Amino acid sequence: MTAEASPPAPPPSDRLLIVLLAVTTAAGPVTMNIYLPALPHVQAHFGTTVAGMNTTVSLALTAFALGILVHGPLSDRYGRRPVILAGLLIFAVGNLLCLFAPSFEVLLAGRIVQALGTAAGVVVARAMLGDLYGREKMARMLAYLTMVMVVGPTVAPLVGGFVTEAFGWQSIFALLLAANALIFGFAWRHMPETRRADPQGSGAAALARESLAMLRRPVFLGLALQAAMIYAIFLAFISIAPYVMSALGHRASAYGTWYLLVALGYFLGNWIVTRHASRIGLTRLISLGLVIQLACAVAGVVLVVAGLWHPAAIFIPMSLLAFGQGLALPNITASAVALAPRTPGSAASMLGFTQQLVGALAVQGMAAFPAGSPVPIYVFTVVVALAAWLSLFAMPREEALRQG
Repeated sequence: MTAEASPPAPPPSDRLLIVLLAVTTAAGPVTMNIYLPALPHVQAHFGTTVAGMNTTVSLALTAFALGILVHGPLSDRYGRRPVILAGLLIFAVGNLLCLFAPSFEVLLAGRIVQALGTAAGVVVARAMLGDLYGREKMARMLAYLTMVMVVGPTVAPLVGGFVTEAFGWQSIFALLLAANALIFGFAWRHMPETRRADPQGSGAAALARESLAMLRRPVFLGLALQAAMIYAIFLAFISIAPYVMSALGHRASAYGTWYLLVALGYFLGNWIVTRHASRIGLTRLISLGLVIQLACAVAGVVLVVAGLWHPAAIFIPMSLLAFGQGLALPNITASAVALAPRTPGSAASMLGFTQQLVGALAVQGMAAFPAGSPVPIYVFTVVVALAAWLSLFAMPREEALRQG
């Protein structure tokens, strides 16, 4: 007789699960965002170039992408809980390297190790939600997760700016190390194991076969590319905006303050998903989000090309654009992960890897353009937003998504 897959263990509660996943998932975005206001200070300390400094962002994103690619299948094979805990330990090592970095090369190595560790929380959180919920509820839970998680990344640039000005850029990594210890203790005590025990499909060969099968499905590739384009716009903007603000004579903390608008826009988009996803439908929310993203990108490029370089003209269109992204991204993610009910970790890995790799390429590519002007970043935003909108016409209809 063939053994059947056992159901996942129930989490303590939806609310506690969201908090648990939020604090572990937020480690990556917080680490990125709290560091961004310090980029000009780190550049001056080590005497490197803007392009050189951008490698501490782009290579970290590449390492994050590779970590995502590895952690998902590992969590399918060995369980969600051990992979998250191991990731937090790796994160601690990276923080120590950055804190005591005697050279730019050691700092760069620390940033890479940090990213490898924080990748675990992002991909395993999606896999755990895929373990427990169907597509529609998963989209709502992802939106709730983002709403809770967004608090840390939202205040991180503001905190990073003030901490850098008051204590120096190294103090950022001391703060991250302390937060890492608290998160590890919380996860060790409360993190549940949700992976389904499947004696037939848990081997490495079986996982590899299912992963390759996913890559051959046009619907999955289409969703992955949509998610990657959304993320590339966001990531390119937040990595270039600190230089723009500095060139315009604003302090590091000013970027953090204006960034709050962008985070608020994304938060409100996610809030709409939690309240109205079932009534409006996931596919319609994806379409609406991508249309809003394109419209706001066009508005932003018109303003900056016209010479309106006040922070309000730079950040308000991006805030409204982020609202559209908040409508689309949870539904894109849920639709993609739901296509692989037996191996959600591997599906989440491939989705996240595509996002991070495209984002890293976008960040490094933007380094070739003048960092003191908001025009290049908004031209990039319009081009990518247009491509994302056009992809709607090649995507399957709702019935095809439901059937996988």
